[in-house]
Amino acid sequence: MRPTLWLKNDDGDIWNLRPRQLMTEEYSSFFATLDGTGFETKLKVARVKNDFVITEETPQQITITGTMYFRSPVNMQRFGEFVGDYTKTVRLFYDPSGKIDPRSQLDSPWYKHVRVTKLSSGEQDLKTGFWICKMVFTPLSAMWRRDTTVASSTTVAESDAHTYPFVYPYFYQNDKRLYLNILNTGERIGCKVSITNGSGYAIDQIEWTATSDNVRQYAKWLAAVGLPSGRTLVVDSNPATQKSVVQYGNDSDDVSDYQEANPQYINFVELYPGNNLIMFNLETIEGVTIEVSYTEEVRVL
Repeated sequence: MRPTLWLKNDDGDIWNLRPRQLMTEEYSSFFATLDGTGFETKLKVARVKNDFVITEETPQQITITGTMYFRSPVNMQRFGEFVGDYTKTVRLFYDPSGKIDPRSQLDSPWYKHVRVTKLSSGEQDLKTGFWICKMVFTPLSAMWRRDTTVASSTTVAESDAHTYPFVYPYFYQNDKRLYLNILNTGERIGCKVSITNGSGYAIDQIEWTATSDNVRQYAKWLAAVGLPSGRTLVVDSNPATQKSVVQYGNDSDDVSDYQEANPQYINFVELYPGNNLIMFNLETIEGVTIEVSYTEEVRVL
């Protein structure tokens, strides 16, 4: 099946670069001879006797090129209006399998943020009647990305409660834990953990553990400060946006000082390639919703 390719601008409008019925499309155009969807990396090495050891790896920016066939000059004008007079960034989506519909609300396709940096003013082809233009997209990221969110509001009892018939009312309750299994098909990445307390009670502290193959990461937050009901703890481990805040309405408080000060706890947990099992310790509190969002990254599709 032919790969599908489309653009989405800041307004959420979609331009299908490879429509199945070209002559009936309102914005008739077709993008052919696609090239540049792979990757290139630059290595710095150090020589150790007869071997070379990689000391630095830098992904390179590769332009995505092809030929655009417009049905008429009117379609060329509409394309310019769509991308914003070629001064704005758009998202270029690419599905090598050709199975994802550009307007699907269920699928999570791969994309790159790009700028249209070249569109030649072509002439009309006498055989096909289309205007043929060379086009160049300049990506603003080295990786293909796709956004994913995993959420759950179901708690799981780790063990039965231990109750002792003492003469005074005291008992040890069981821990409540929530498990999320995340498959990261790309490279090692950060993620955003959002924990909303809708229990009606304050949570003293929250812990979670992320396990992938032989890697285990620990996080502990809010000891001695607590998470009041109706508020959300957000811990973002993405390097460019790293933060830890408690949100309530349109306001938020920085809580970076309330992470566990212990070398065993990384606190800003990342997702490794493959299966990642994240276990949240929710004590005995019900009504907690947890959401983990992340952007997978791959070098080539």
